[in-house]
Amino acid sequence: MSQPPISSAELYARAKAIQPKIQAWRREIHRHPELSFTEHRTSGLVNAELISLGVQTDTEVAKTGVVGHIRGGDGPTVGLRADMDALPITEENGSVFDSGRPGIMHACGHDAHTAMLLGAATLLKELADEGRLPGRVRLLFQPSEEASDDEGKSGGMRMVEEGALEGLDAVFGIHVDPTRDVGVVASRPGPLMAAADEFELTIRGYGGHAARPQAANDPIVLASNVIQAIHQIVSRRIDPIESGVITIGQIHGGTVNNVIPDTVYLNGTIRSFTPTTRQLLHDELRRACGVAEALGGSFDLKIKLGYPPTVLDPEAVAVSLAAVGEFLGEEKSQIATPVMGAEDFSYMAQVAPGSFLRLGTHNPAWPKRYFVHTSTFRMDEDALSIGAAALAASAVKWMQEKR
Repeated sequence: MSQPPISSAELYARAKAIQPKIQAWRREIHRHPELSFTEHRTSGLVNAELISLGVQTDTEVAKTGVVGHIRGGDGPTVGLRADMDALPITEENGSVFDSGRPGIMHACGHDAHTAMLLGAATLLKELADEGRLPGRVRLLFQPSEEASDDEGKSGGMRMVEEGALEGLDAVFGIHVDPTRDVGVVASRPGPLMAAADEFELTIRGYGGHAARPQAANDPIVLASNVIQAIHQIVSRRIDPIESGVITIGQIHGGTVNNVIPDTVYLNGTIRSFTPTTRQLLHDELRRACGVAEALGGSFDLKIKLGYPPTVLDPEAVAVSLAAVGEFLGEEKSQIATPVMGAEDFSYMAQVAPGSFLRLGTHNPAWPKRYFVHTSTFRMDEDALSIGAAALAASAVKWMQEKR
């Protein structure tokens, strides 16, 4: 006799029942943050919890990652992903579970992502033990989303290279989103997040005494002209219907107030959603730097490719938003607008149909929003059970519709 379908509402009820456990995992990880590719304590906790559930695990995947395997029926194999690394930020929240490591903090919610995936693993393993899970689940606890190693590879890239996603029929991820209230989840088909490339630029003139500028070629003046040209690229060189942004994040030049230096150093980021716009921004950046040459100086420009755009599969997005809508209500399952941030989930979405949910974490009663990558980032922990249920329900709904 066939089992009745598993509803998203049932999974949400189960997730709420283990909310204290998910919260405890999140707080434990939050107290002990670890930077990219050093997540040894976190991966040890994850591995121990999965083993306690009876989940087979692979460790040291992508250096410090963990992959868990839940076996149910002979239906599709679905991947669920969480990232585990923290940021080099000193926390300023004053909570009872603040970071115990000065200069390191979970300021982007990866502690919550890891705890939510452990919660989803708990729900899905229960279904498997009951003989109700229609397919198989691969739990992807990924290191190093925030940074790359000496070879320029992030945790997501290494997981793909090492075969952790081979044979997956779909992959689902989730990210905290303080721009949305708790109880609201969003995603969109197509590009959700941008490609993010980096550039380093050195502008060379020749220095001299501040009292005799005519005897020098001031690289600070050259740089100011180049900066003006750079900031006209998006407004005048790309199609207004397309999106792109170039940001200069650092500028260094000179050492004292009465000396014109020889060089000025700048660096920044280039963000785009399509390959065509990405290449155009690279080409136009180099042309803008040529202003320095027109004024008698020279330049050295280096562009480092970063994460590609996160482009999501329409069917996978529809499944995950429908699954969430079934227990939160359709009005709380929304279509997101694209954002210029970048994510190495993009590599996973290139090898399997992917959906990436933006999970509301803001409490409307709070006086302000606490944004990611800040020393005061915080989240309404009621979102934890929602996130765990969303991951589990997305996997189950995909299995039930595709078996």
